[in-house]
Order: sequence, then structure tokens, then C-alpha cells
Amino acid sequence: MLNAIDQAWLDNRILAAIDDDDYLDVAEEKRIKEEGAARGMSIKDIELSVRTTLEKHGAACERLLIDELDRLLHQFTDNDRKLDPKEERDALDKVIRPALGKKKGLDPRVAEEYVSSFCTVAGIVRSTERNKRLIPSLAIGAVLLAVTSLVGVDYLRKAEQGSAGEASAALINGKDKAEIDDLIRRANQFVEMAQYTDPPEKSAKSCLDRIKLVDPSGEYRSQDVKAISSAIVYHYIALAEKSRGSDDAAGTEKWLERAKLLNTDIEVIREKQRQFGLLPEEK
Repeated sequence: MLNAIDQAWLDNRILAAIDDDDYLDVAEEKRIKEEGAARGMSIKDIELSVRTTLEKHGAACERLLIDELDRLLHQFTDNDRKLDPKEERDALDKVIRPALGKKKGLDPRVAEEYVSSFCTVAGIVRSTERNKRLIPSLAIGAVLLAVTSLVGVDYLRKAEQGSAGEASAALINGKDKAEIDDLIRRANQFVEMAQYTDPPEKSAKSCLDRIKLVDPSGEYRSQDVKAISSAIVYHYIALAEKSRGSDDAAGTEKWLERAKLLNTDIEVIREKQRQFGLLPEEK
């Protein structure tokens, strides 16, 4: 439960984001979540306030509409791996048309890009002319570019494993690959929504944990999994540095502990802990 001061700040922050267009896009919501998290708010409390405020003002939440579109696409394609024109129209109409009490629906461009991304990543046969267009899936973008050089050495090491890795990869069947592709797509979505590790059951980390269960040896798309994990770790390190600059010792420690949940770049995290005096001095 938020205190009165934090609740008032959050309500005003949400209203400022939807004041001009009655629409809260993913990027705007991500900024609100990051700013709220930096003030010690939980993602669950932020999302509750977002939902309540948007319902009160009849504004649309892009994240929730994308979730609904994703649900519909899975409903139509999970059995036959095909999306016919009628199913596509039904799914798009459901989210693009403003719902009862709402002033807006999902931005048509966002909806179209999401359908294309969904079909491309999940290997869905899309029976429309639009499937000839190449539209990239939702991804981490700039954050991933920032860490590519940092994880490049690991990529080269894995590439040098050669035929041994190829033999192990045979253990991953087509169904497993499709599931991993979908989990990576979902993890990227959660990163865009600033849901890195919280809430635990609906976050990028939950997707990455599931991938480890499907592919314990990390033979399929391990570079993508590593890049997502590292991007989150470096984001938390940046928040820790920001807290450190504000003399917020509790916040500094909290963000570094969050980074450790990804179980990657451990030495980088430990070096930050040493730098901030959070580890015992080595004798």
C-alpha cells in the first residue's frame, strides 16, 4: 500500500502522461514504473494505480491491450499454427475499437506490428499479404545495444565450441524451439514494460527461468538469453549508482540484490558491491 505522498505523486504522474491523448503507451508506462521503482514503489502498486486512474478517465493502456491481443492470437493459433484473415480481423477489431467506457483503442500501427512480430517469432502461417512485410519484433533495443560489447567475448567463446555444441543442440526439438522463441518475445515485452523481475510471475526473469527449464544446457538462442539478462543487470546497476549518488544506501543495496537474481555478470555485480563498500574487505 502506498503512502499518501507517493500515491499523490503517482496519480499526478499518470495523469500528466495521458492528458494529451487519453492513451498510455508502453514507453510512457515504462518511464513511470522506473521512476516509481526508484522511489521504492512496487510494480504491483504502480500497475494498480495505472489501471484505476485510466479506468476513471476512460484512457487506454497500451500494455493491457497488447496483452489482450497476445491472448487472442494464442487462442486462434495454438492448435493449428495458422492465422487466417477472419481470425486476424477479429483479433484486431477487438483491441483497436475502443472498449466500453474507453476513449481510445490500441494504436493500429502498434497492433499491426505486434501481429507481424507474433507470427514471425512463433512461426505462425499468416494468410494475408501483410505477412510478406518484415517487421521486427518488440525488443530491448537501445539497452541491448549498450551491452552487446560487454557480452561479445562470451558469444565468441560459445561459437568456438563448434561441433560439440551442434550435437547437443539436437536435443532441442522443434516444439522446444518454438516455446523458447515465444518466451524470448515475451521477455522482451516485459523489458519494454519495465517488468524485469517484479511481479515474479509476470516478468522478464520468469520467462528466462522457464527457458532454462526447457533448455538447461543453453544450446538454443543462448546469446539472446544472455543479452536480455545482461541488459537487466546493467539497468539495475545504473539504478544502484543513482541511489548511491543520492546517499540512499538501502536503495543501492536493493538494486544490486535485484541484479543478482539474474544469475549472470556476477563478477560485475560483486565489483560494484566492493566499490560501494557492501562486501567485507578481503584479507
